[in-house]
Amino acid sequence: MEANPKRDPVTCILSELVPTSVEDEQGNFEPKAIKERRWQWARPQVEGEGPCARGGHTATLVGPTDPTKASARIFIFGGHYDKGDNKGFEYLNDTFILDIDENTWYQPRCRGTPPEARYGHSAALVGTRIVYFGGKGKNAVLRDLHALDASTLTWFQGPSSGGTPSARFGHTATLHGTRLYVFGGACGTKYYGDLYCLDLASMAWSCPNTSGPKPTPRYGHTTLLVGESLIIHGGFCLDSLEIGMKDKSGDLMKSCYLNDIRVLDLTRMQYSRLRTHGVPPVGRFGHTMVLSEDDAIMFGGYSGSAKDPNQGVLFFLRDKIKEEDPKEEEAKEEETNDYCITLRTADMNWVRNKYTGVTASRRYGHSATAIGPHLIIFGGWDGGKPLSDVVVLRDQSVAEKGSFMENADVDENQDGIPDDEEDFGLETGEN
Repeated sequence: MEANPKRDPVTCILSELVPTSVEDEQGNFEPKAIKERRWQWARPQVEGEGPCARGGHTATLVGPTDPTKASARIFIFGGHYDKGDNKGFEYLNDTFILDIDENTWYQPRCRGTPPEARYGHSAALVGTRIVYFGGKGKNAVLRDLHALDASTLTWFQGPSSGGTPSARFGHTATLHGTRLYVFGGACGTKYYGDLYCLDLASMAWSCPNTSGPKPTPRYGHTTLLVGESLIIHGGFCLDSLEIGMKDKSGDLMKSCYLNDIRVLDLTRMQYSRLRTHGVPPVGRFGHTMVLSEDDAIMFGGYSGSAKDPNQGVLFFLRDKIKEEDPKEEEAKEEETNDYCITLRTADMNWVRNKYTGVTASRRYGHSATAIGPHLIIFGGWDGGKPLSDVVVLRDQSVAEKGSFMENADVDENQDGIPDDEEDFGLETGEN
């Protein structure tokens, strides 16, 4: 196979993920137009009884499985939360479904035997089945394989074949064709930087040979498939327990929170570093990264620092200051923060997302699901507190055209906090 022309063979640095130029009618190549996107935070009103507060769960988007009903559903499974008062953690193995078109939570009655309670597992949609692997349970770190058929709502136990990855949690699993790639994770004090492949046709595990600069061991990282490229970003790795014992100021611990990127070309099985521009996010773990059009949207994560003050309180105080100062502009100001950031693949720039509305609080261990160009965020941990809120990051440029988000205007009451009187307004079919 020919070498990638966008990869420097000496430095192993990749200059782009997708073509950054387009050919015009005369055969000349012009740089892609940079789309300046604007976002809005919204809090939909969801009917039904939803999941309890949790983090470390998975959220899997499943398209229509019944041709008579075109609906998109997000399947929430597992997670855990701190019960407080030194009572330890509650590990979960329940399943909830968020019906996007009906704006409704419900808990399905599933047949078969569900996996034991866990968090930090992985989930990937394979046809109509959601495949789950690993995670951390109450008494042990796990290495089992399960599948939930989204059309029949039936649980299946995966085969215990040879070559199965060692028990782990905080890993990732990414589907490419008929292969599921599992990377990283942790078990006890051991961190993994290995890559496994599950061939879904034969249900056989293997460790593919790769070349190039491999990622260091880590857990709590995020992976994202862009074309034929698997992006691995961030995570956490404590090389030695002595660091935590000796590090009084926290300076040594900062290096344990990773912000590097590795790209695995799945056609060549070749790792590369990635050249980006702008200010990259600081090291973190427990964050999410999802693809929205050609942009990789990163949200949340824990970096070892204290969590931000409550965003609703800050918004409230800001509005009070405006009331006292009549010269303050009435127009809504766009804001940014350091935990809602985009890697814009059109020019490989890191940019802070500009948004209006009250942002979702900083969190980690949450889930983020792309519905078209929009993101639906659920749960996670806000410091030590588990969350159960559903927050939408809406692409205003699409919403303004009325093509994807209808009836989702955000009204603000007098204290500056949005009313929760709206629905998703998400159309799952093509316009």
